[in-house]
Amino acid sequence: MKKNIYRLRMNRIAKVTQMAVVAFCALFLQVALMQAAVKPSKSYSVSGIVRDAYTKQPVSAAQIKSINGDASAATNEAGHFTIKVNSAKAILIVGAYNYSSRELALQTADSVVVDLYKDVFSNYSKAVEGFNGSQSNITSIPSLKSLSGNMRSTAVSVDEYIRTEAGADARVISRSATAGMGAAMFIRGLNSLNANAQPLFVVDGVIFNNMYDVNSIHNGFFSNPLANIDVNDIESISVLKDGTSVYGSKAANGVVIVKTKRGSNTVTKINLNIVTGVTTAPRTTPVMNNDDYKTYLTEMLKSSGLSNAEILQLPYLNDNPERTTYKTYHNNTNWNDEVYQTGISKSYSISVNGGDERALYYFTLGYLGNDGVVKSTDMERYNMRLNADLKLAEKIALGVNVGFSRIDRTLLDDGVEQYTSPTWLSLVKSPFLSPYNFTSTGTQTTDYTFADIFGIGNPAAIIDKSINTLKQNSFNVTLKPVFTINKEFNLSEQFDYNINKTNEDYYRPYLYTEPIFIEGYGYSENARMSQVMRNAAVFSETRLNYSKKIDEYSQLTAFAGTRYVLNSFESDYAEGHNSGSNSIVNLLGSFKNLKTDGVNNTTKSLSHFLYADYNYDNRYFVNGAVSMDASSRFGSETEGGVQLFGHSWGVFPSVNAAWLMSSEKFMKNINFIDLFKLRAGYGITGNDNIQDYLTEVYFASVRYNEVANGAVLENMANPAIQWETTGRANAGFDMAMLNNRLDLSFDVFSSVTNDLLILRQHNAISGLKSYWSNGGQLTNKGFELSVNAKLLALRNLSWELGASIGHYSNEITALPEDIYSEGPLVNGGYTTSVYNAEVLSAVGNPAGVFYGYKTAGVFATKEQAEQADLKIMNNDGSFSSFGAGDVIFEDVADANGVKDHIINEQDKQVIGNPNPDLYGSVTSKFTYKNISLSALFTYSYGNDVYNYHRSQLEAGTNYNNQSAAMLNRWTSEGQQTLQPKAVFGDPMGNGRFSDRWIEDGSYLRLKTLTASYELPIKSNFIEGVNLWISANNLFTLTNYLGNDPEFSAGNSVLFQGVDAGLLPMSRSYYLGIKLNL
Repeated sequence: MKKNIYRLRMNRIAKVTQMAVVAFCALFLQVALMQAAVKPSKSYSVSGIVRDAYTKQPVSAAQIKSINGDASAATNEAGHFTIKVNSAKAILIVGAYNYSSRELALQTADSVVVDLYKDVFSNYSKAVEGFNGSQSNITSIPSLKSLSGNMRSTAVSVDEYIRTEAGADARVISRSATAGMGAAMFIRGLNSLNANAQPLFVVDGVIFNNMYDVNSIHNGFFSNPLANIDVNDIESISVLKDGTSVYGSKAANGVVIVKTKRGSNTVTKINLNIVTGVTTAPRTTPVMNNDDYKTYLTEMLKSSGLSNAEILQLPYLNDNPERTTYKTYHNNTNWNDEVYQTGISKSYSISVNGGDERALYYFTLGYLGNDGVVKSTDMERYNMRLNADLKLAEKIALGVNVGFSRIDRTLLDDGVEQYTSPTWLSLVKSPFLSPYNFTSTGTQTTDYTFADIFGIGNPAAIIDKSINTLKQNSFNVTLKPVFTINKEFNLSEQFDYNINKTNEDYYRPYLYTEPIFIEGYGYSENARMSQVMRNAAVFSETRLNYSKKIDEYSQLTAFAGTRYVLNSFESDYAEGHNSGSNSIVNLLGSFKNLKTDGVNNTTKSLSHFLYADYNYDNRYFVNGAVSMDASSRFGSETEGGVQLFGHSWGVFPSVNAAWLMSSEKFMKNINFIDLFKLRAGYGITGNDNIQDYLTEVYFASVRYNEVANGAVLENMANPAIQWETTGRANAGFDMAMLNNRLDLSFDVFSSVTNDLLILRQHNAISGLKSYWSNGGQLTNKGFELSVNAKLLALRNLSWELGASIGHYSNEITALPEDIYSEGPLVNGGYTTSVYNAEVLSAVGNPAGVFYGYKTAGVFATKEQAEQADLKIMNNDGSFSSFGAGDVIFEDVADANGVKDHIINEQDKQVIGNPNPDLYGSVTSKFTYKNISLSALFTYSYGNDVYNYHRSQLEAGTNYNNQSAAMLNRWTSEGQQTLQPKAVFGDPMGNGRFSDRWIEDGSYLRLKTLTASYELPIKSNFIEGVNLWISANNLFTLTNYLGNDPEFSAGNSVLFQGVDAGLLPMSRSYYLGIKLNL
């Protein structure tokens, strides 16, 4: 019943929003038609002068053209020009060498004065890339963020580059500081719970498979195919936030359009980029020193049941230097020195751009090498790209793209991993131990020590003896023939074939790591794993394009097309254990308990789409799109969409409109406003990130007693499974004021996602616990604001300051009654276990909130604990009471206001929300003559984070070394502290998931500081030389106790705000040179 009420309420909101948008579109379409009815057809002569914005001196040879391209002119030596246009309200584009272009609405004026700013400033008037190619920003309708290629970027992958440039237009969070690991990206909040919430990437018109759900055999590593694209080859990136219905069932999370460089003119140009840099070892959590650790260790041993006499006889606590084991257990090792180093990176790329009247080309070769800050980790990338545009005949053109990339990595497990992660072991390993053995006479050798008596491996030996590699090859070829039928129609076909092959090898060394217990097998002393993944994709898109200037005022652009995508993913996996030697690493050697697994999935999708864009007098703009999508992942009996030819088709329409109000006559005398554009739209898109073959019955292979294979039922067919559906409304404006000195952009948005992918309870007779189905609803709303100001525009000195602010909030408004949960259902919702924490998904709550216990400090005295009378129930039904030094957990009253004084599941509550209140960036750029200095600050405010890393370093439950915060632990009656006592095994559960581990993740970070110098060198051979230096992550202001407040434990919505202890960001310094020949 609640579900229906919520759905009805949100449907009403959606309908009201749709009606408002349609009314807005209809209003100015009606105005446009009325205007068309009364306007005669004639030309208008406009004269003017183009000046430097600071000196007011005339600019000669400036180019002036109408935005439709049907008129053009140039200024004379006095800066004067005359141009004939078809409308008194036309828009002129004015540009000149060394100046940023400017778009000017005539507003019926017959003479104008145009002030141009130097090209050191950002430029709103630049062309932006959309669904239909490049167009003027002033005439674009949907909300988008356009990023130009940055020759001084130190990013390894496309998403890392977006992270430094997007500001509030996308919330981009680094996964790890490991080179090329990329980032999790969320555009306009969260639109799913369990399906992929990352945007769709489209590279040169081709849908790009980011393989978000592919798992690596290396702990803490994320597959990131975007690292195969060299950022030096990027022409532009457009982040499309609405109006994305052309991509239908794949576009609910926004679309990122990446355009690589192409041949631009017939003059041959050669560009050479050289970059080198260093990265400092990261900040790590301070841990206890030798003496402090021995004190802590003694407490642990006592609480485990050993007597003082027994403890004193232990070799690591006996200080008699005459003992043969004295040297073994009396060292002062800084394990960070054994794990970390200064990272070194270098990259080289050379590109050639040129051609003739028949063909234009862009060819590039690149190399990137990175030695990581963790010893032995590295990355190498070799890349090649050829983009060519050929004119085969008068009406036939052919675009060709060929790309190849090879990535070689040496990896180590990362994050909180007790057995094989050197970064983690360097924290918990005893400081009185050495990486190397000692002889009986106390002489240190070069032989590594084995795993110690506390069950902790030797991180130095793991680094040296592990064989963990990744090799990835990526190749794609694109052909795009275009046949021009006549002036109005052309037909294009874009075909792309892409293959990505990844080989992963993993070896856990013998003796240097603690044996791992494997259920059903026993202890694994060493292991070998291998995984080969092959992803082949075929993309075909056929379009019929139409463009017609209906009259002097009206322009119609449209296209209709069909898109086919086939994706084939294969994976072969093998593992073995206990070879008994580090010299035998071949799986076919002496490894036992061999296990193989694999995947062979093929997904197909077909889309038919239609798009139309109408422009009246460059003042009124409206576009509409609709797509019909079918997929092999969709069931044949879905509730949504339409049924055709025995398949379910999702229908995804959208409508967007814009009004360039500054071109209206009534704005003519409002001199301080140079541009004002209103935007509004509503669209429906989908999310087809459904597990393959859920529409079919299938079995899984199992092995019985190592002698036979069998099959068990793995899935029951669900013919009703379908895409998630997101309806999004948006409204906003773009404004330029004060002679283009101040730019503003503001958007508000509201979305409703229906048919959420949810696990539901299966009928017990099936033998299966759960199945994937659609049900539930999620709302999401927020705003985005960006401001850019030209504070100084002097002859030789300029200063530009920019800022962006983003906000979103979401709420789960409905869930099915029969949802599946491994734990107890909570308030009509369910919890998901994430790194020993619980993430709650329940009606009335935001997505991803943390669910656990609230605390109120630590019992200082026995009397205080007895008065509280809190206890836990043991497995045998008896009770244990909390005492002095234990955590004070909040005892939640029941519906009648009664507290039972028992700390259990009923006392859990929401303790944190990982969604930020605000996020964005601040930019500043100074330019003095040929020198520029730019700074980028990023920030996040109001987001809670779960510090899992700290929870494992301050638990005080085992023999691991602990963080220095444990020096404040409770040790005596009456002690006031927030750190509980250390007890082996934690019998009272003081370390359980609670708000002890929830922190404020707000931060302000100086992300990048870059200085560049344009050398005044001009010759027949050298066109330009630019030298630059850059520093990243120079400082961070935060109250967060972890190593880095910027992290993402995974791509999933439910993994956000979780610090899994992956490699944190650290300071890096780069030197680069760019030569234009």
